[in-house]
Amino acid sequence: MQRKKTDIRKQQEDQTNLLELLRSRYQPYWPLFVLAGLIAFAGAFVYLRYATPVYRITASLLIKDDAKGMDGSVLSSLDIFGSGKQIDNEIEILKSKTLARQVIQHLNLYGEVVEDGKIRDVVVYQQTPVKMVFLDPGHVAPLENRRLPLKVNDATQQVSVGNNTYHLGDTVQTQWGRMIFLPGNVNDNGKHNYFVHISGEKVLTLQMIANLKVGQANKQANVISLEYNDVVPARGEAVLNELMKVYDAAAIDDKNRMSAKTMAFVEERLRIVTNELGQVEGEIEKFKTDEGLVDIGEQSKMFLESVKDNDTKLSEANMQLSVLQSIEDYVKGRREDENMVPATLGLTDPVLLELVNRLSETEMQLTRLKKTTGENSPLLASLADQKKKLAPAILENIRSLRANLEAGKQKLVVDNAKYSSILRTVPSKERALLAISRQQVIKNNIYTFLLEKREETALQYAAAISDSRIVDAAEADSFPFSPRRSMILGLAVIGGIAAVAGFISIKDMFNRDVLFRVDIEKATSAPIVAEIMQDDKAHPIAITENRRTAVAEQFRALRTSLSYIGINGPNKTIMVTSSISGEGKSFIAINLAISLSLMKKKVVLLEFDLRKPKVSKMLGVSHTPGISNYLIGQAVLGEILKKPLEGNEYFHVLSSGVIPPNPTELILNGRLEQLLASLSATFDYIILDTAPVGPVTDARLLAPFTDATLYVVRHQRTPKFHLRMIDELYHTQELGKLNIVFNGIKMRGIPGYAYGYGNGYGYGNGNGYGYGYTDEHQNGSTNKKGLTRLFK
Repeated sequence: MQRKKTDIRKQQEDQTNLLELLRSRYQPYWPLFVLAGLIAFAGAFVYLRYATPVYRITASLLIKDDAKGMDGSVLSSLDIFGSGKQIDNEIEILKSKTLARQVIQHLNLYGEVVEDGKIRDVVVYQQTPVKMVFLDPGHVAPLENRRLPLKVNDATQQVSVGNNTYHLGDTVQTQWGRMIFLPGNVNDNGKHNYFVHISGEKVLTLQMIANLKVGQANKQANVISLEYNDVVPARGEAVLNELMKVYDAAAIDDKNRMSAKTMAFVEERLRIVTNELGQVEGEIEKFKTDEGLVDIGEQSKMFLESVKDNDTKLSEANMQLSVLQSIEDYVKGRREDENMVPATLGLTDPVLLELVNRLSETEMQLTRLKKTTGENSPLLASLADQKKKLAPAILENIRSLRANLEAGKQKLVVDNAKYSSILRTVPSKERALLAISRQQVIKNNIYTFLLEKREETALQYAAAISDSRIVDAAEADSFPFSPRRSMILGLAVIGGIAAVAGFISIKDMFNRDVLFRVDIEKATSAPIVAEIMQDDKAHPIAITENRRTAVAEQFRALRTSLSYIGINGPNKTIMVTSSISGEGKSFIAINLAISLSLMKKKVVLLEFDLRKPKVSKMLGVSHTPGISNYLIGQAVLGEILKKPLEGNEYFHVLSSGVIPPNPTELILNGRLEQLLASLSATFDYIILDTAPVGPVTDARLLAPFTDATLYVVRHQRTPKFHLRMIDELYHTQELGKLNIVFNGIKMRGIPGYAYGYGNGYGYGNGNGYGYGYTDEHQNGSTNKKGLTRLFK
């Protein structure tokens, strides 16, 4: 339980730190965010004013599935007639180039009239000064990427297109093909400027398909939703309505192909049977004339009556066997016209009829898709797979039906043999006439049957209806679909703000120096005891008794923090160091010493940066004699002890003295302990301003004589990789009790927003001398004001 509470508290702290980081990183730049948002908003507004609105037109189409609910276990076991696959096929057909070309041709969409508006060009569709009728659809020569001026003279009934003039209503030959210009429904009288743009069928087809979206409205229903985008709502509605119309016509045409095939089969059979029937009747007439017979006797009539039904059934069986053979040949690929499923005349088995019907539909879809898609289309492969799955079921059904038909036929033949005994009692001449008359009855029955089938097929052909129904006709939205005004304005503002945030983040990311307190906290476990802001005043003393600036208060806070790091009573020696030169350690040491002296505490500041001393120069005192003179025995303590500030009796300085050739050996010569012991007996606090840790070992040699170390990290000066060294020094305690002072936190963003105070987040400009920059760090740059800080 306790662990869970700890985890929750840690998570809350992480969230708080993240929010604080985001706030302090970006809030100082709020004017830039506002400016970028306003500029982006204005740009989006201008874009929307000149952008051409696009409207969305929608419609829906129901695809009927007559096979649903049909009896037949064979069909259900195949599991290849799912409505989903049928819908997918119809969707691809609706998106096909073939239908798109038909729509373009039927609506005559090759040319469009454009009005030259003050803000943007407007395509006119219904209210147009002239109508263009192209007489050679599919062969229109386009005006790609250019337009021609259009002028209509109602007085002379002439229209000018470019440099050519044509009479309204005449069939004319133009550079785009044969066409007719008809009067429009707008009397312009030259008030507006119009242009003509003519496109080729290929370009228009691709544009139409690109603007068309077809999909299944609901996976549980056979309803297809159609969506079309157009700059002219009326034209978009016309396109969708015409698309559904040509799709419906194509579906009816496909259904009529099967009826036409059956009709052709019946007509061919009728022609053959008619000829055969005529021959039989001629033979009967000739036989009667030659033999002198008028008619057959009663016995012969009884025989014909007995075998009539059997002969009819035998003829039907033979016809069905012939049809089964034709279907089998087609399925096995032995027919020449492999793209046309044979007719099913005379077949009554519902399962076989449905299988053949499905095969026919699959073939028609394959034929249509081959015209509109590539050979590698996945839908073509799917349909071909469906066709392969149908073949075994059809052949198995044919085998079963053929066996039944052969058995029935054999029985009929046996029955007919029984009636042959009647013929033996009939005279020979009459018997011969009877045989011919029997053939006449058979042919006549077949002829009657074929006439009935022809009428049935003709009715089916005439009454053919589509397997689709329009649920919702095309209707355009009342408002433009694109551009989306609110979304574009919103995204523009967000994009402008994001661009500024990205610029700031990238700039910070590629900065190799320490910018934020969090950079220090992530890299080292050493505590941060103080944060000192940047002060643009080029003076080394930031704190006096009456000064209440932010920097002065921060030094007072640092003074208070000393007790928390163990500086009190006998523990009074503090070392101030840094990683490299120019991080402000001398500035920190001077002002810390002054802040302690303001408490009536005796403080001595030792300038122990013997190589590049800066304290004496910053305080305006001579650096000789000093520490080096004392360590080599050329001076006593009283000679080198100085009071740099007039009126402050508590602040003393030990200058560095002459720059020695061997500072390290000088520190180790034994007189340092004597010096510190003497100072400890007199002063309340001893502060050592040492050389940087990185280049030399002076700070490490002095660390054993100190009670705590203030390690200065300067904002936008200390390289981030030095933080790893600081963390190592903290854990190894080479510098004793190491604590970090985050120095020189500059203003970030615009003047007056210094996010760094208290948290160390933020930066801005300025190279204040008072921060202890060395000569090599000062580049002569001056303080930059105003919007310059936005890019710092």
